[in-house]
This record gives sequence, structure tokens and C-alpha cells, in this order.
Amino acid sequence: MALVTIAGYPCSGKSRIARMLADDFRARLQSSEYDGPKFEVVVVDDDSSHVPRSVYDDSKVEKSGRANLFSNVTRSLGQETITICDSLNYIKGFRYQMYCAAREASCRVCTVYVATPPERCTEWHEERGECSYKSTTFENLIMRFEEPSSMVRWDSPLVTISPDEEPPLEEIWNIVTKGEKKGPNAARPKPPPNTLLILTNTTHTITTSLLAHLNAGPATSTYIVPCPPAASAGSLTLHLPMRRVTLPEMQRLKRQAAGSWSESEVASAFVRFLETVWATAP
Repeated sequence: MALVTIAGYPCSGKSRIARMLADDFRARLQSSEYDGPKFEVVVVDDDSSHVPRSVYDDSKVEKSGRANLFSNVTRSLGQETITICDSLNYIKGFRYQMYCAAREASCRVCTVYVATPPERCTEWHEERGECSYKSTTFENLIMRFEEPSSMVRWDSPLVTISPDEEPPLEEIWNIVTKGEKKGPNAARPKPPPNTLLILTNTTHTITTSLLAHLNAGPATSTYIVPCPPAASAGSLTLHLPMRRVTLPEMQRLKRQAAGSWSESEVASAFVRFLETVWATAP
């Protein structure tokens, strides 16, 4: 019926989100107000797939562990099951594999990205003690993480969650129960060449430079964006909200904005989108 893929850095709070989703789904299915078909909610994670954290110390062993996880996910897919895959899922090729398996089973898909900053993940990892990864393994997993993108079909629809905010349970439930089902031969228009690369690089540059500017201390209401595309006439000015702008917020907004930009309009569209969300447009 549906596959929910949870992705994020190690120690980012993915399992907490998976439990919240599973509990919410089960509560909705058991509610007296629900009159739809009954589904079983299954959580497939590293523990149930016999994948200890030590497998990530060796790439060959990790590959075998991922195969176990994938096998458990594919076995659980079905028209009467909502499957939640709670693992790192940090490799886009692996997420694509699971997307294809879900499509073959005519299941709806949803990717939930837990966008916890690396610094906080490191703090939580250090608090784990004996249950933690090796320090080098932990650092490598963060460095190798391939961020989900709403611009690619296997990560869409994408829901990004900040660790400081409540997950949008209603939105995810609607995706799981009412979203589009893509059959094995379903086609999707291919985006223009380099669009994803330009989108990623440009929005990342804007986000990084803006946060660096704000962290330096100046309390300003506008910010001159340093990277307008060649097609833009002059510099771009971003009007800021009268409150603190955080990294998780910028990560979430960056993904929400994606989807309808031409290559020459990425920076301008992102700036205008931020102003619309913040209600700061001049």
C-alpha cells in the first residue's frame, strides 16, 4: 500500500520519528472515525534486519547488511501494509532501489528527511556511550550522506523535518493514503540537464552565506545575495524577517521551494520564495 523511507544522519532522531509515525498511523486506523480499509503498519529497521552498527565499519559488510534490510523491506511491501523503513538510507542509489521495489508492488511512496544539523547529531552520538558508532565511522557516514531531493522521482514526495518541530503527521498520512500510485511503467518528465546541480549549488551557496552573515552579528532587514545567475540583472536583495533564521528552517525551505524553476532563475526564485514565506516581500 505504501512505503515511507526515513533518511538522515546517524543519531539524528530518525527512530523517534519512525515510532511517532507508526503510532500515529495505528491510532488513525483504529479510530472510530476511520472508515477506510484496514492496513498493517510495519517498521523495518537495522535491528530487525540484523544490521548492527559495526557493519558500517567495513564497506563489504555494510553492503551485505543493506541487502538484508532491502530484503526485509521488499517482503513487507503489499496492498495491505504501510511499511516504514527506519535506517540511515544515506545512499541515493539505495533509496532508488527501494522506490523501484515499491513501484513494482504498486505502493505509494514518501521520503521523510530528518534534517538534524551534524553538530547536534555529534552531541547525541557522544551521549550514547557503548551503543555508539566508531568515531571514524560516524564521521564518514556524515561525510558520505547523500541528501534527499524533491527534484528526483525516487525521493518524491519529500517531507523535511526539523528536530525542533513536530512532524507534519497529517501531511504524511495524506501522502500515504491518498497520494499518487506509480505503476511499474509510470513515466515522469525528465528535468533539463544540470538543473538539479544548479539548484543544489545555488541554494546551498545562498543558505551558507546568509547564515554566515547572520551569525557574524549584524541585525539587518536586508541581505545582498552574492550569487545571482548570469541571466539576472544586477544583484539580488533578500528581505529578512524580524526574528532569528535557523539552519533547519533554511534546509526545509530550500526543499519546499524546489520544483518549478528554470536553470537561469534558481537564485532569483529562491530569494523570492523566502520572502513570500517570511512575508517580507517589498
